[in-house]
Amino acid sequence: MNQEELAIASVPIQHWGQIYEPDKAFCRGTIFPDLDKPFYVTETGGADKSASSQGSILKAMENQGKKQEEYSLRQIQEISFVLDDLRLYLDTHPRDVNGLELLKTAAQKRKELLREFARNFYPLTGDCMAEIYETNPASECYCWQSGPIPWEGGCV
Repeated sequence: MNQEELAIASVPIQHWGQIYEPDKAFCRGTIFPDLDKPFYVTETGGADKSASSQGSILKAMENQGKKQEEYSLRQIQEISFVLDDLRLYLDTHPRDVNGLELLKTAAQKRKELLREFARNFYPLTGDCMAEIYETNPASECYCWQSGPIPWEGGCV
C-alpha cells in the first residue's frame, strides 16, 4: 500500500509595517501593503492595477458633486474596513502597540463619523439613535423613520 505524505506548511510571522490610507485599504482589501499580492497577471505580464485606481473614488465623487451623504457613507465604510482588518491582525498580535494605537484611533474616528452622519442625515446604528436620544430626549430621531431602514439598503 502506497502511503502519501502530507505537506508541511510554513507561514511566516507578519510584522507591523507601513499601512495604507483607509480609502486605498478599502479598495485593495487590506491595510497592509506587504499582504497586497496580485491574484492574477494581465496579458502584459504585470499585476492588474485597476483596483488601485479605485482609491480615487472619493475624490471623483467630490469633484462630480455627488451628495455629501454618499461621501460620508463611503468614509464610514472605509474606516469600518480598517477596524475589521486591524482586529484580524490583533487576533495574532494582541500586544502590538502600533496595532492597538491605530485600533483606538480608528474606533474613535468611526464613532465620530457615525455621530456626524446621524446628526446630518439619519442614524445608521442603534447606538447612534441612543446617542441622539441621550443628548436630546425631545428629538424625533430616535427611530429609523428619518432615513432608509438599514436592512432595506439604507447603509449600502
